[in-house]
Amino acid sequence: MADWFIATEGVKVVKDSASLWPQIVTAISSAGAALVGVALTHRFTRRREEATAARKRYDELYFISTELVFLLERFAQRCVYSANESGEYDQDGRIRIEYSLPEINFESITGDWRSLPPGLMYRLAELPVICREAASSISAAFNEDTPFDGSYGIFELNRQSARLGLKAIRLSRWLRQLCDMPGDRLSDDRWSAWSVLYRKRWEHIRNNNNVYRRYKRLPDVTE
Repeated sequence: MADWFIATEGVKVVKDSASLWPQIVTAISSAGAALVGVALTHRFTRRREEATAARKRYDELYFISTELVFLLERFAQRCVYSANESGEYDQDGRIRIEYSLPEINFESITGDWRSLPPGLMYRLAELPVICREAASSISAAFNEDTPFDGSYGIFELNRQSARLGLKAIRLSRWLRQLCDMPGDRLSDDRWSAWSVLYRKRWEHIRNNNNVYRRYKRLPDVTE
């Protein structure tokens, strides 16, 4: 009798265990599905946050680039005048100029500089420093001129203005390309800013080369 009871209970346990397996499998499947759902939700949330952050960075880049582009192009257009300055002499033989080298500063820029690529940010920050150095060079050149001979000062003013105006346009075009902006119209015709500054720049380079070649042909008086 006892043996029969034990056997019956054993069969019952086996039957109960067998009936629990579908529930266990269902529970495990549900837990797995829940974990997968949580993982996917987290992944999609992270992607959405990354996309939002990327869009914000691009908007910040576009904003500051727009500010910088037009500031640089206005500077370049002002450089056209000083690059073509010829000056006039007063009654004492001192040369008077109407257009001096324009200044540039970025105090009006309100965008986030950190959104710019490091190399471009460096070149932009460098530009006001180069302009101040150029202004000092121009001033020194005028100081070396004698009455009724302001040629060296005018030459240096024209040279530096053309060089810096072209540099500003190159930086502006770098920003436009970076943000897929429309192209500028600074090269549309021969009187556009880029065209005028480019011709003036090469005029000075050719003059320097001619002076150098003439200097090389001079006899060595030390021999």
